[in-house]
Amino acid sequence: MNDSSSLYFQGSLEKFATPPQNWQWGSFSRDDRNLRYGYVLPATPPKAVVIGLQGLSEFCEKYFETAQDMLDRGCGFFMMDWVCQGKSSRLLKNPHKRHSTGFDDDLADLHEFITHHVMPARDKHASNAPLIFLGHSMGGHLGLRFLYTHPAVIERAAFSAPMIGIHAVSWMPIWLQKGLSALLNTAFGTAYVWGGQGWDAALRDNVATNTFSDDPVRRKIHNAWSLQDPALQIGNVTFGWIYQALRSCHALQAELPEIKTPCVLATAEKDVIVDNKAIKRAAETLPSAALLEIPDAKHEILVETDIARQLFLTAFDQLIQG
Repeated sequence: MNDSSSLYFQGSLEKFATPPQNWQWGSFSRDDRNLRYGYVLPATPPKAVVIGLQGLSEFCEKYFETAQDMLDRGCGFFMMDWVCQGKSSRLLKNPHKRHSTGFDDDLADLHEFITHHVMPARDKHASNAPLIFLGHSMGGHLGLRFLYTHPAVIERAAFSAPMIGIHAVSWMPIWLQKGLSALLNTAFGTAYVWGGQGWDAALRDNVATNTFSDDPVRRKIHNAWSLQDPALQIGNVTFGWIYQALRSCHALQAELPEIKTPCVLATAEKDVIVDNKAIKRAAETLPSAALLEIPDAKHEILVETDIARQLFLTAFDQLIQG
């Protein structure tokens, strides 16, 4: 697969583009949705099996470093590309439009993935190894909703910058979020949001507008992979995605008090993508949650500086050790 010797991965970036030894690819279909996934298991029975839940517009390749982190801890690591990103199927003729048919479809995909692919692979190696979520942003959102709908499957969960609310509309009352997003979805559902466009390296390369990471090397990995393999490219979201995301956020906020799974919720101090206040409220609402506030970090904690990453991974270690 991945030629990490490509010109896009020269120098210090190359180590972040190298898959862990014995990394495997797979795929499955549910209805008319085709999904790609990747995984790696340690040579000895895993202490735990970690299911990575990627954020909006991400892909498995971006998490090779995190997969290696899990291997170093004696854990297996599994991740699938959500529909409409990575190398899973796209929903519109324009493959750059990040659209959604509803987050319940993503939850059904995740349940299929865990039940028919993660668990059988886990059971061949260590049938008693706990399943643990490690989710980012939209992945954290879907992970929390899965904990509500399937409370007995996942033992523990750590979420970086989970999308419990969206920063850009956090000033709006919920009734206005619902009404306006529904109206725009009806009128312009499959159109880019205002100012949206297809994939462009400048969306992440511009240092002045970079909202993702302050790490000078890791912040380049998303674009490097997108240039290396254009099939991974994705642009901005549609009005339909915004509508479905807000609907799901409102549903999650009502579900939070019923989620009993031990969780870590991490906020990034400089985050302007998700609503940090909503995350803090969730940490107070969830019966078994710990809040971790990471200073000087932007949204993508797992591709941030060593200091920010280590703070999150230390909390993750404490979580899996109970």
